[in-house]
Amino acid sequence: MKIYDFDEKFAEYARRWIALHPGLKPDQVEESYNEIMRAWLNAPATWLGGATPGSYFERYDDPKDLMKLLEEYDKRDMDLPEPLYARIVSLEEACVPRLMQTVQNRDRSDALRASALAMLRDIGSPTPRELYVDLIANARDDDFEIELCEMALEALKDLYDPTVVDELLARYDDAISHAQLVILDLCAKFPRDERVLNLCLKRLREDPDSREMIAALLGEIGDPSAIGPLREMLESAELSYGAYLEIRNAIEMLGEDAGPERDFTGDPDYEALRNS
Repeated sequence: MKIYDFDEKFAEYARRWIALHPGLKPDQVEESYNEIMRAWLNAPATWLGGATPGSYFERYDDPKDLMKLLEEYDKRDMDLPEPLYARIVSLEEACVPRLMQTVQNRDRSDALRASALAMLRDIGSPTPRELYVDLIANARDDDFEIELCEMALEALKDLYDPTVVDELLARYDDAISHAQLVILDLCAKFPRDERVLNLCLKRLREDPDSREMIAALLGEIGDPSAIGPLREMLESAELSYGAYLEIRNAIEMLGEDAGPERDFTGDPDYEALRNS
């Protein structure tokens, strides 16, 4: 399998296009980006033996071959061509098992694992559901694992499977703090659950750093029993301005007036907003 640097070839094409359109300002060139890309994707290319960049990878229909291409681009530290990404996604379920294996393999590069996970989400198959749950519940406390955790959250939101609530809540206590917030974020999207409400109220009381997010979730959950705890927190002297605003918004979302606003003069967040 021959590997081509699609990004470099596009850059060459774009430079020629710009040369043929003299006088364009940088913002005009930027506005023309999609037009340039469409033209390049549909133009027969000598470096591809006359195939167009947009259709080149359609010759591959074996998931094994496509994954080899994916791995080769990663090995050579070349950006993944959009047409290759699109081809893998277009084959849908056929590519899911190999993509899941790539995501689960910690010996693969971060970039390759993240790309494979993005493809799984775009395919929209329910098959990786348990993988998504594990990526959230078993996330380690490092930047990349948290990135995968967030990507898995979005994939599960897309699937919208209410049965995931019980599985995630059963693993809540053993999850890292960020993953716990992800679990609450996801579970708040499903029909009202007393367990989710209680965990959010506990977090509201005990975790100052997450109050802004938790207040927004309580408003989203829509249970009026949260109004009392929210009002109590609204008077807390240690409340940041951002959290204060979210708590006010949550109270109003739940159907009550939040009352007169407090003076936050001197609060860094308030002053930054006021002076912006």
